[in-house]
Amino acid sequence: MVAAGPAAAGERASEAIGLLWDAASRRAAQAGDAALEHVVVPLAGGVVAAVEAYGHRAVAVTGSRPAVALLLFDLRTCLGDAFAGGEEAP
Repeated sequence: MVAAGPAAAGERASEAIGLLWDAASRRAAQAGDAALEHVVVPLAGGVVAAVEAYGHRAVAVTGSRPAVALLLFDLRTCLGDAFAGGEEAP
């Protein structure tokens, strides 16, 4: 739970999610799966969810509610609202 840690740990959240995303992408590629759209990591009593769209990622850490599908939908919607008409990140 990097983002929930002290300031120094929280500042590394982007790096930690990047490492998680890269590892999941490699695993998906090895399995012959399509490009990764989201990652969900179950935790005791909650999840960490990351979604990539429009060249950006959104991440949420939550308890057992809302349902993961709703959380993923909300994260995609946020990225779409923010970046659908703009340029993708480098």
